[in-house]
Amino acid sequence: MKKRIITGACILLVLVPAVAYGGWPFLLVGLFLSVVASYEMMNMFYTKSPTLKKLRFIVPVFSGLIVLIIYYASTRGLNTIANFSVVSTEDVIRNMLYHFWVITIFIATIVICLGILIFTKNSTAHDMMACIVTLSYCGLIMGYVISIEYIEPISTSVHLDLMIRGGRSFGYLFTIVVTTDTVAYLFGSKFGKHKLAPEISPKKSVEGAVAGLLAGGLVGVATIFLYQIIDFSPQASIGTKVVIILTTFVLSLIISFCVQVGDLVASKFKRSYNIKDFGHIFPGHGGVLDRFDSLIFSGAVFYVIVQFIQLVLLGVPQ
Repeated sequence: MKKRIITGACILLVLVPAVAYGGWPFLLVGLFLSVVASYEMMNMFYTKSPTLKKLRFIVPVFSGLIVLIIYYASTRGLNTIANFSVVSTEDVIRNMLYHFWVITIFIATIVICLGILIFTKNSTAHDMMACIVTLSYCGLIMGYVISIEYIEPISTSVHLDLMIRGGRSFGYLFTIVVTTDTVAYLFGSKFGKHKLAPEISPKKSVEGAVAGLLAGGLVGVATIFLYQIIDFSPQASIGTKVVIILTTFVLSLIISFCVQVGDLVASKFKRSYNIKDFGHIFPGHGGVLDRFDSLIFSGAVFYVIVQFIQLVLLGVPQ
């Protein structure tokens, strides 16, 4: 337990300043985590597929490249426009072109990996899927989670400002992750009677999951206002405030739910390959995927929701 606490403190000492400062320091941390996570996942697949011996070193480099391209797209697309009332059709087209490069690089890395496997003796379709899953999970998905740091605030016309800005958003997201995991574990350990997914994670209970879900939802609402992610204008009516509070509660519930799904997805991988941890880079915590599995999954959902708010609910003027 002492080792776990010390390691956790060291992680926070690196992560918190990186999130607060943003820019290149945060990108470098994100690239490091992506590359290590890719190696951990490929190493897991390698335990049953010796033909992945070389690709377990190549795929992590490709994952880092994908993250770098996503950073480039995110810092030059619509995420950098603070006031959506001035967004033009040209801005939207330029944003699409930036993200077109993301898809292009993603597909190119997959093609290269599959090409290598085609000419590798005894390679199987399982090896191909291993590369695709790793590039998707540790490269594409993780890259967009990292790009949350570079989202800029949006000025709306409904008497509130959505200050969805990098560090604040990560603070909101990370708080829900920690709250959900902690409450689910503590409440489930004491009051859990019904197994949630016994074949995947025998210690998780339905009671713990529900408690974690509600705690994540409530703390998420408090955090949104504590970090001033939402700032009501003086003209906002009581009805508007109630609707926004309920909406943020539902949003926080969705993210909290995804936190637990992400944890189960990682547990399913480990159960299928008979490993306790993905890696050992964090003493007492395991690997990058052990420590950040819930954040990756819930962060991806949060990113999609933010983009939905920006491009659909707020609209883009012609």
